Amino acid sequence: MTAAFIKHISKTLPLPESDLVSFLSKFKTVHLKKGEHFIKEGQLKKELGLIVKGCMLCYYNKDGEEVIDEFSLDHEFITDYFGYLVNAPAEKNVKCIEDTELLVLPFESLKSEFSNNPDYEKIGRIMAEGLFINSHQKLKSLMLDDAETRYLKLIAKRPDLLQRVPQYLIASYLNVKPETLSRIRSKASSKRFLDVGQ
Repeated sequence: MTAAFIKHISKTLPLPESDLVSFLSKFKTVHLKKGEHFIKEGQLKKELGLIVKGCMLCYYNKDGEEVIDEFSLDHEFITDYFGYLVNAPAEKNVKCIEDTELLVLPFESLKSEFSNNPDYEKIGRIMAEGLFINSHQKLKSLMLDDAETRYLKLIAKRPDLLQRVPQYLIASYLNVKPETLSRIRSKASSKRFLDVGQ
């Protein structure tokens, strides 16, 4: 783990550096190729992943179609948290859309670490709160915002997605057709051009 990686993770998990390094040392390194799965629907795999470098997507199967739930990039956690909480097989899939390096820790080991160190228990709370906030914001946006607003919010929050994720996957995430997203992107680009020219 590089100093730069530790610095990035400390923004999410505000712990003393020595505690953070000690916590991350419990993880094992896993390398997955583009197209490989970290989690597959129906699995009882209960592991927490932390992306060192790469890009992954979470999706559900609906009549043979992939319905995108979320994307995860460098320095972000990824897991099937719902399946872990209810002790059920995974309902979603987690697949790499780039070659990806992960740090992985089984939830049973994570629970043991929480019991042994109160500071690590704080990590669990922060991760759970982050998952809830992201889920709440997405659900609220789907209910209240039009497609253009959802797109503008996404690129404002995560501009790097546009360079790393195919447009048809972003369209699925926003719950719009690819051609609708093309029109929205064209309109947004034209507006930025006009704003710069004024």
